[in-house]
Amino acid sequence: MLDELAIDVAQEKSRHKEELSGARLQHEKEVLGGRARYEKELRGLHEDKNRAEEEIRSQLRNEKARTRELESLQPTVEKLQAQIQSMEGTKGWFERRLKEADETAEKSALEHQEQVQKLQLEQTAQLQGKMAEMEAQQRATENAFREVLKVQAETVLDLQDRLKGSCLVIFASSCCPFCFAG
Repeated sequence: MLDELAIDVAQEKSRHKEELSGARLQHEKEVLGGRARYEKELRGLHEDKNRAEEEIRSQLRNEKARTRELESLQPTVEKLQAQIQSMEGTKGWFERRLKEADETAEKSALEHQEQVQKLQLEQTAQLQGKMAEMEAQQRATENAFREVLKVQAETVLDLQDRLKGSCLVIFASSCCPFCFAG
């Protein structure tokens, strides 16, 4: 029994060693598999990290190139901004001058209109004065003409009266030989 027990214990020990060896082997396989998986993931992560670093470096290079390009354009931008400010100043000057010119033109137009109205009033007054003067001259001429006609009429009447008297004398003297004898 003791032998049997020793054999059983030896067998159990042997089986246990085999199981332990199998478990160790299984564990080592799992560890190696896990390690391989982790190493593969680690390589993938390193590759991803390297790609990301390369992308970041590329972006950094692009940004630096863009920065250099922008820095090279900075004087042009400043020059254009100065030109814009100058043009805005010039624009303001032109707007002020245009406003002044408009005001001057408007003032001149008003003065011209006032001058025209004043001249029209003066011309109307002069025309009315000339018309009154012409009417007065026409009345004077008509009155003088009437006077002349009156004087001529009186002269004609006077001449007619004289002629009547002389004609009667002439007529009476030449009328017949008997009339003269008297």
